[in-house]
Parts: sequence; C-alpha cells; structure tokens
Amino acid sequence: MANKIPVDQIRGLVNMGREAEESMGADIHISVLVDPTCPSWLAAAVRDALVPERDALVDVHELVEHPVVAGYDVGIVLAGRSESLVRGAIRTFAGARQHVICIAESSLDIPDTPLPSKLGQYVADVVAGEHGPLYERLANALIDATDKTVSCAANFEFCRSTATARLVSRCAAHNALMGIADFIPGAGMPLITMNQINLGFDIAATYGQGLSARRIPEVAVIIAAGLVYRGAARLLVRWLPALSLVIRAGFAYGGTLVTGRMISTHFMEALPPADDVQVQDA
Repeated sequence: MANKIPVDQIRGLVNMGREAEESMGADIHISVLVDPTCPSWLAAAVRDALVPERDALVDVHELVEHPVVAGYDVGIVLAGRSESLVRGAIRTFAGARQHVICIAESSLDIPDTPLPSKLGQYVADVVAGEHGPLYERLANALIDATDKTVSCAANFEFCRSTATARLVSRCAAHNALMGIADFIPGAGMPLITMNQINLGFDIAATYGQGLSARRIPEVAVIIAAGLVYRGAARLLVRWLPALSLVIRAGFAYGGTLVTGRMISTHFMEALPPADDVQVQDA
C-alpha cells in the first residue's frame, strides 16, 4: 500500500501534522463563576480539573447575576443555593449567544431558566455527585461548547479520553463511508490510510505532542496496519463476493477503531507515572 500513496502526499502528511499542531494550540478562554454556597468538594474538583497544561486561560470569579461574558469561549457556573444569581448568570451568557455550563451536585440546585428556543442551545447542565461522572460529563459539555476538541484535550487531562473517543469514532464513520463508495476494490484504501494518519496526528496533539521526527514510527505503524486490513479484506471479498460492500466498510470502520485505540494506548502509556508529575503552586 505504501507505494500507492502519491509522492506529493508526503507534503500533505506534513500539512496534516501542522494542522493538528495548530488545533492543539487553539485559544480557549473559560470563565468559572463560583456560587459561595456550592459544595466545597465540587469547587475543588472543578478547580483541580481546570488547571491548563498549555496556554488555555481560566478566570475564576465569585458568582454575580450579570457576569462579564465578552471574550470567553464558555462560562461555567458552579451552582449552590443562590438560585437567582445562577439563573441570572445563565441568562446573561445565553442572551449573548455564549455557551454556559451549569454544574451542580443535585438537579434541584439547577434553577428552571425559561429561555427562547434559539437560546436554549447555549445552555448545558452537568449534575454529578462524585468525581468520575463529573469529569466525564464536564468533558463532553466543554468539548460541545467550545468545538475545540484537540485543544481541550491538550490543555485538560480529564478531556482526553472523551476527545480521543470522538476523534476515532468520527474518522471511523468517515472511512466506513469511503469503504462503501469504493467501487474499485482497494482503490480507496490509500485515502482511508491517510485519514488514519491524520487521526494519528490529532491524537498525538491531544496529548500535547506536535509535529516532530517522533511521528515517523507512528505513521509507519499506521501504514503497516493498513496493509494488514487491506489483505484481510481482499481475502474475505474473494470468499464472499456478495458481501464485498459490507466487508470493505467493516474493515474500514473496524480497522480505524483498532488503529485509533492503538495510538491512544501508545500515548497513554508514554505518560509519566502520576507520582512523577510535579505540580507547582501559582
């Protein structure tokens, strides 16, 4: 398969790596508004989660009814029992067409905030009583609100598993469609492999790894995996020609999932042990 990738696409590979690097460095500016009556564990959990590993900016303020919203990608309101203040902050963000995430320990702490249907799309609620569900739900809400999947993951460790899962799923679905549209068996495999390489760059970027010579072995592994998928698909198509479309789409989808998870595991295992990570006081 390697000899079927056009030579001029080597430049395309470099451009893919640069685009992933740019996505990794996309600006994120978050406003966190803390209700003084919110549970202390919740405030501490969000504080610890939103310590940027790169250049994201996180401003923390006490909750007020009409907060400043200009210049922020998303607002996060940590709700307690100050119902009117929480409602006012939500209305201010949504009214300015700015995304806002309301986080509470209980759904009873999230006030009913009537909004026009067009503004409701800017509001997301996260309810959690412990750290695990909190981080998972907040990661989904933050990525949805900012639409900066790679940068969220590069900055905030709790977003990584969610971000990589989304990247892998999106690429797998795209490659499955290419497998179905591959009317000449095997003709689309180089493009499918290029998409997987692009996925590899994006996953590397979610772990804060930009374009460098270290990506060369990873690209080689992706191409080698593509050869294996192609050979297996061809063999099955010969045995079951009536199912050729299903087989090609299945290998394109499943192969991308396997490759994506393999790459994610590679970077996850390359992280230093938690005991070796040093946190500096501001």
